[in-house]
Amino acid sequence: GDSANSLLIHLVAGTKDEVMPKKGPRLTSEQVGLLRAWIDQGADWPESASVALKEANRDHWAFKPPVRPAVPAKPSASNPIDAFIAARLEKEHLKFSPPADPVTLCRRIHLDLVGLPPSPAETDAFVASHKADPKTAVRDLTEKLLASPHYGERWGRHWLDAARYADSDGYEKDKPRIAHFYRDWVIDAFNRDLPYDQFIIEQIAGDQLPNATQQQMVATGFLRNSMINEEGGVDPEQFRMEAMFDRMEAIGKGVLGLTIQCAQCHNHKYDPISQEEYFRIFAFLNNDHESQPVVYTNSEQMLRADVISKVSAAESQLQSSTPGWEARMAAWEDEIKAAPTTQWTTIQPVVEDISTGGERYLPQKDGTFLCGGYQPTKHEVKMRIKTDVQNITAFRIDMLNDPNLPATGPGRSHFGTFGVTEFKVDAGPEGKLASIKFTSAQADLEPAPETPVRDCFNEKKPVRRVIGPASYAIDGSEETAWSNEVGAGRRNRECAITFLTESPVSTEGGTNLLIRISQKHGGWNSDDLMGNSMGRFRISIASTAPTKLDALPKLVRDALAIPRPQRTSAQTATIFSHWRTLQAEWKDANAAIETMWKQHPDGVTQMTLSERSENRPTHLLKRGDWLKPGDAVSPGVPSVLNPLPKDAPPTRLTFARWLADPKSPTTARVAMNRMWQHYFGTGLVASAEDLGTQSEPPSHPE
Repeated sequence: GDSANSLLIHLVAGTKDEVMPKKGPRLTSEQVGLLRAWIDQGADWPESASVALKEANRDHWAFKPPVRPAVPAKPSASNPIDAFIAARLEKEHLKFSPPADPVTLCRRIHLDLVGLPPSPAETDAFVASHKADPKTAVRDLTEKLLASPHYGERWGRHWLDAARYADSDGYEKDKPRIAHFYRDWVIDAFNRDLPYDQFIIEQIAGDQLPNATQQQMVATGFLRNSMINEEGGVDPEQFRMEAMFDRMEAIGKGVLGLTIQCAQCHNHKYDPISQEEYFRIFAFLNNDHESQPVVYTNSEQMLRADVISKVSAAESQLQSSTPGWEARMAAWEDEIKAAPTTQWTTIQPVVEDISTGGERYLPQKDGTFLCGGYQPTKHEVKMRIKTDVQNITAFRIDMLNDPNLPATGPGRSHFGTFGVTEFKVDAGPEGKLASIKFTSAQADLEPAPETPVRDCFNEKKPVRRVIGPASYAIDGSEETAWSNEVGAGRRNRECAITFLTESPVSTEGGTNLLIRISQKHGGWNSDDLMGNSMGRFRISIASTAPTKLDALPKLVRDALAIPRPQRTSAQTATIFSHWRTLQAEWKDANAAIETMWKQHPDGVTQMTLSERSENRPTHLLKRGDWLKPGDAVSPGVPSVLNPLPKDAPPTRLTFARWLADPKSPTTARVAMNRMWQHYFGTGLVASAEDLGTQSEPPSHPE
């Protein structure tokens, strides 16, 4: 907008010591005038002008589906591949190298298939077998090694490189990440000879397959292997986008063998792939939660099923031995529902960023906060709001699940737990806030008093640090905290804590609130999975005292909201599981059931993807900048490759099946070329991750 002060104009006009262009003829005065006018008019640069699409490159060999060629007639060749090699050698006036001696051959087969040398005894056995029947000896040894678990360990490594697998997050924090279930899935896929099309489909969209298994969901860890930046103050959306770009590159190089990442900022310079087509692929991957579900080993799954079965049997025994329990539970329900309903008002205070220790408290549309980015082990967040609600008698924090939290939350620790050390509120007119005194606190999920903090949250020096009931959150001690850590199988439920004020809080013209939530029950090192803070939560206030209904767990409240005749057996069981804990005569039975729950395995969280219910729009990003969205785009694929099936839904599963379609011109070639490369040192195409127009031509096209 100001050509007179434009460095560009100063350089091309020669008014500076430097002159542009440095070589060749200078710009004419007319050309400089055009640049001046363009800058004064806003220097608009249309995206379509960035790079012309290389339409002429559509005839490139790799963009055409493979066709099985005729095998050259070479009697000396023992297999079709050798027939092609023999034909090429003949053309070059060369001969095959002599066969390897049995000792060398045994060693090569071992190193190629399992990456380990043979023992002397294995070598002697092969030499003896080879002397009797060479073909049978080679076949038997090959089959034996293909059946070895070391085969998957050796060959899985090559795919894990393409998948960017790592056991830590990268960047400065470089926190350890729990990803070994995905690593083991890859190894197992090779060992059980999973067909390559299924291998690709499960990694891109295993969670969307019908009746998806835990292993198929774990497979989507392929798309979660990107680096994660949790520096203090980072914008989580920025680094979600960075991860998305990395996923695109992993699919491009690892599966398609194309440098599609070059089209992030502009049309591809060499291949006929437009920037719009890049973001149409991007749209297939842009509608997911970055989930971390709890997963279990086979033995843990069996133990988990056994625990749940025993608990269910114990509850059934209580019911069968107690005639009339249904009527008693119904009367209890009627009493609960007869009480007046508390009118809770959700508030969404403004967070003082300097108080969060670098953690991001992201306001959501539903009035909740979702915490992301760096997770400090200790901080006291401060939040301010002015409310018109008068006579405030209660405060409430609802801890909520979220698919993007470890184990779905509601906390951010790698167990999905949290610790609320202290809850404090100052209230009053602006500039004259006074501390509110709370008389009591209650929660619908509480650990037993004096429950020790888990070892992974320990301090460097031993100190008393415990979790327990809701009262720990208002006892004025930094040694105690309220938490959802009630043990595996039950800790990751939504829960709530309420606080009753000593006297109603009111200020004429509106009350200013300063809310402080102290969270100091993490460990000493934030870079070693010692964070233990809140994940997703909502704050509410009320002018009446909470009722018995407010004290019920959300699962129970939701089940009670359904009329009795319409409830499922699972909903009735949910209500009974809570109601039985209130019956004094079942004290011993309840204690026995608690002991059963303590046998439930912890499992571990695993990074996967899960589909969002609400569609996230995708835009073409100007110059690839996430802060500069352009036109909206819908899911699609590059026109130079195989087309999508007609009327296919715009899901990751559709995209995964498109990648693995036999009509794909590059997918199978890339897999075979990578395998050839790892056997022989160089692929048939030397650039294993790029079969595009800038790749080297294949040494043996057939």
